[in-house]
Amino acid sequence: MNSPDRAAFARHLADAEYPCGREDLLRRCAATGGGDELLGPLAALPDDRYPDFDAVYTAISASRTGRL
Repeated sequence: MNSPDRAAFARHLADAEYPCGREDLLRRCAATGGGDELLGPLAALPDDRYPDFDAVYTAISASRTGRL
């Protein structure tokens, strides 16, 4: 499975206040117009606290490749 576009996630989560949880990320992404291709992978994340964008993207990539 292809990794989601890092730049698209970065653009839609640019104003996220870290650390934050999955619901915070979903709200931020939806508020900035992120579509299902971004909201779906975010919704699939464990409801952990993410210290920064890199941790979010690492978790998304791991989830999509079955390594989470």
